[in-house]
Amino acid sequence: MGKFLPWSFESLRNGEQLQIPTFTNVAAAVAKGVTAAKFPRRIIHLSAGGTGSVPCLAISDGTNWKQVAIGANAI
Repeated sequence: MGKFLPWSFESLRNGEQLQIPTFTNVAAAVAKGVTAAKFPRRIIHLSAGGTGSVPCLAISDGTNWKQVAIGANAI
């Protein structure tokens, strides 16, 4: 699991990439202590956590992890 480290705008301006923590699904995240209540407004990557067991992002609303589908390839 990646740690939730604060990123500064300066590091992003200098080209540093965000490293989003990855879990198989929400259950795996919760098993590691990464709950929606503990990490409000945070983003995690779920490698098989989306509808149909496809990769997605999840954003905490402070109560639940909300699924955000990963769409088509960027061009």
